[in-house]
Amino acid sequence: MKVNWGLDAGALSRKPSQQVEVTLDTLLAVNGHTLLVGMSGAGKTFQLKKMVRQMSRSAEQAGEPIPKFYVFDVHGDIDIADASTVLFSEQTKWGLNPLRVNPDPHFGGIRKRVQGFVSTVNRVMRTLGPKQEAALRNILHDVYAKHGFNQDDPTTWTIKDDAKQLVSEGGDNRFYIDVPIDEKDEAKALGARWDGTAKSWFIPSGEYTGAITRWPPKMTDRVHPSITDVLRMARNVLQQLFLGTGMKAITNLEVANRAAAAYQRKLLEALRRGEKAFEDEKLKADLEKAKAKAIETFSEYAESIVTGRELDCVMKYDSTDVLKSVVDRLENLDSIGIFKAEPPPFDPNANVWRYNIKPLSMEERKLFVLFRLEELFLQAVQRGETKYIHDVLIIDEAHIYADDDPDNIINTIAKEARKFGVAMVCASQSPTHFPDDFIASVATKVILGIDEMYWRSSATKMRVSEDALKWVRPKRSMLVQMKTSGETKNDWRWVVIPPEAAAA
Repeated sequence: MKVNWGLDAGALSRKPSQQVEVTLDTLLAVNGHTLLVGMSGAGKTFQLKKMVRQMSRSAEQAGEPIPKFYVFDVHGDIDIADASTVLFSEQTKWGLNPLRVNPDPHFGGIRKRVQGFVSTVNRVMRTLGPKQEAALRNILHDVYAKHGFNQDDPTTWTIKDDAKQLVSEGGDNRFYIDVPIDEKDEAKALGARWDGTAKSWFIPSGEYTGAITRWPPKMTDRVHPSITDVLRMARNVLQQLFLGTGMKAITNLEVANRAAAAYQRKLLEALRRGEKAFEDEKLKADLEKAKAKAIETFSEYAESIVTGRELDCVMKYDSTDVLKSVVDRLENLDSIGIFKAEPPPFDPNANVWRYNIKPLSMEERKLFVLFRLEELFLQAVQRGETKYIHDVLIIDEAHIYADDDPDNIINTIAKEARKFGVAMVCASQSPTHFPDDFIASVATKVILGIDEMYWRSSATKMRVSEDALKWVRPKRSMLVQMKTSGETKNDWRWVVIPPEAAAA
């Protein structure tokens, strides 16, 4: 693929009739990544549109695969002919599902998806503490189990078209049954209760015997879990910890232990004083009362055991305070309104998919784009190594998503995606927003005109002179650097934009 930036200014100055084009050839460049920097009005949007047109046309002319373009449009102004455009907001019924599992046995799986989800949430939002993170991981694994995903069985990572699952699979001590509306009174008389959230009748797990079995278990299409599913599970577990006898038993055992320790301390102090007949009626009564309460609640807990998973549930979620903070975080994610199970209605035959994320807040944009980039990168890795570029990721205002964390997907793509056929085009107002490693990894850098307050820092960052930055005139001239294979040093080209190209 090729992109023509303009005419070499040096050649024009020596001989005006000699026009030497400055052109990017992705087969010669060390990678297909491009960084476009320019202040507002410098022509970034125009250059992004031009790149899409020229890359598509040149790939077709050369007999190369025509790449798929994924355009993340934060201002809603990157209008591209024949693009399939979808608007994302909390009011749209479609969205992004960050919990979709990659079914590849080597590059996918539940652990990788859980790790990616937690890492991205920590990067964008307030970082979870160790106990909160552990609780969230446990909830996620429980939700995946409920949806039929087994970490040790990769065959469960693929959802077949006709796959079904029990609504209650995964264990929340409720067994859902399929009761017709005109038979609800009969089911209620046999002990069934209504779950308004699941919109289904249920009975306690382990009680699906006798007359109630006239109604079959409730089944549903097997799907990937969503943020809403995780929140529902977390709330259910929190309710169990608040109300469940298991946690009550553990709490009362702690009370009994403290009472026994207090009595023992008093006894030892009395013995040291030479008192051989020590008695403290109040402490002794408190201890006996605590013991009786612990025995009572442990008996209740033993009677409540149905699924065999109750003790695990009590032990792995640490405390109600920790779980409550995780529920709060999940409620914040769910309230954003962009994480939904229904996929966006993009035209699968369109070469350009444009994500119009203008209605989203800064935090929402960051979560959305980072999750989607991670998904696209993993798909490319699964596809395998290739000579040609198959995916072009166009990220407007890319500084929103950049940081110096090596695990940030932006940095990962810059360093590793070339061999998997991925090119990333980032546009921003200044190069100072990006870490040095990212800038060093990008083969092509284009300066369209930087605000003078950034000249000194940009000159250092990009290894370009301030005189060169002063020479640039938005929409009339630019600076271009292209790293080619086999070269460790590449000079900046001073490029003139022909009037007809600037007006195109």
